[in-house]
Amino acid sequence: MIIFLRVPFPACDCRKMMVYSKHIQFPTEKEGIRSIMKRFDNIRERLAAWKTALTGDEKPNWPVLIKKWWFLELFVLYALCAALVFPHLHVADITAPKREAAAAATETPEPTEKPVKKGENLTTATLAYAGDLVCHMGLNEEAATGDGGYDYKPIMEGALEDVGAADLAFCCLETTFPEDGTVSGYPTFHTPRKLAEDLKAVGFDLIATASNHCMDARQEGLISTLDVLDSVGLDHLGTYRTQAEWDANHGVLVEEINGISIAFLDYTYGTNCFPVTGFEYAVNLFFKDYLEMDAADIDELDYETLDADLAYARSLDTDLIAVFMHWGWEYYTSPIDYQKEVADHLFEQGADLILGGHPHVPEPMEVRHVKDLEGNERTGYICYCMGNFISCMNDRYTNLTAVTTLELEKDLGTGETYLKNVSYVPLMMMDTADHGFNGAGWRYKLIDLHKALDTYAGGTGDNLGFINDGLYQDMQTALADIHSIFGARFDRFDPSYQPNTKGEMPVNTPAPAETPAAETPAG
Repeated sequence: MIIFLRVPFPACDCRKMMVYSKHIQFPTEKEGIRSIMKRFDNIRERLAAWKTALTGDEKPNWPVLIKKWWFLELFVLYALCAALVFPHLHVADITAPKREAAAAATETPEPTEKPVKKGENLTTATLAYAGDLVCHMGLNEEAATGDGGYDYKPIMEGALEDVGAADLAFCCLETTFPEDGTVSGYPTFHTPRKLAEDLKAVGFDLIATASNHCMDARQEGLISTLDVLDSVGLDHLGTYRTQAEWDANHGVLVEEINGISIAFLDYTYGTNCFPVTGFEYAVNLFFKDYLEMDAADIDELDYETLDADLAYARSLDTDLIAVFMHWGWEYYTSPIDYQKEVADHLFEQGADLILGGHPHVPEPMEVRHVKDLEGNERTGYICYCMGNFISCMNDRYTNLTAVTTLELEKDLGTGETYLKNVSYVPLMMMDTADHGFNGAGWRYKLIDLHKALDTYAGGTGDNLGFINDGLYQDMQTALADIHSIFGARFDRFDPSYQPNTKGEMPVNTPAPAETPAAETPAG
């Protein structure tokens, strides 16, 4: 509260009084105001006489002045004015802010994170991000039901809860569904169509189809693969049947989840030397020399294509932009130079989420501050590679993966959308043959490492049916390897994990992971 009173001293105009306070009601009784002003005039005349007496300009009538007790009258008049003009004003109202300010000045505030300004009208969406489906023949044999059919759902058992709980779940398909129904494994993957049905059944919604295996059944297989995905209700992007199909959305798929819009793009570094000459629209490629035999020789990045596509995505004015990238070198648990270079470029071009795959092993994930072309800062997420989701590989790291949940939040009042939280569930692709168990009734299955470890260590059971001390130690090693690459702080069930509740994710940059030597993949 601030109060200014122009008091009736000789140098002041007693008729001008300014009062500012939202708590004060000004009087409307004109007669009362006139009476007070008249008394102020009398006081002003007596003050002038007093001044004359002090300066010696004129001898005043001292007995009269003293007799009038003008100073006492002045005090009474001021009290009367305050009672009339400020009937609800108290001394405490004036002094309280000063006391509060003084108290606050003596306190030492604890350092706190600056929260994102949020309104009351918020909406959230959860994305579940799984890795690459590398469909070796062992998986087809595992899924075979004996009556000519297939059931792939039990293989994905450890991921079902998190995939099914998400508002939008997606993964990368490293196989094809040929029209003739042929089945084969590495190096050209042809998989029964039942896999597409089961992906939908367990909760997947979106399939990234641009990979180095998308042309394994040539153009006809690429087309039939998209037909199969359409038939089971799975969205897809990255490969296209016709130029018109690509032109319809410039290779960008927009998903709307709980009022949050996301523009998705999908790219691969190559096609395992299968050309797309004459139908270049069929595959989103980001290298011009994609036909080189050795991936290490591919080095002509096609920034023009990336920039044009990202510009189109920005023009759609979605809340976020997400980019799938099939890139890097196989069996490297750290990103190579061009992955880092392209990632920085994608963030600059407006990407918010970069979802990597291909190396067959996990690579680091980061939450970081990024800037776009206009210098606007935001929080971005990248996982250079989530690893194999399902496969028959059994070299170190190739059987490790996760389902990562990205929680998004949008303030519907301001339109601001941001990454609220990141967490993952560590998974291991179990091959019972690696551990000498043949009587389990199955060979390949994704297992939730925390569930398996906790039930065995806690003496509450064995959710696999055959855990012993040796397998328990192997699973502990697997969990430690995942933490060393992805970071334990994102592991939803690790003691170091703390869900973010303050708005945008705090930035994290993990330490570089060890890079193992390349090993031979399983057939």
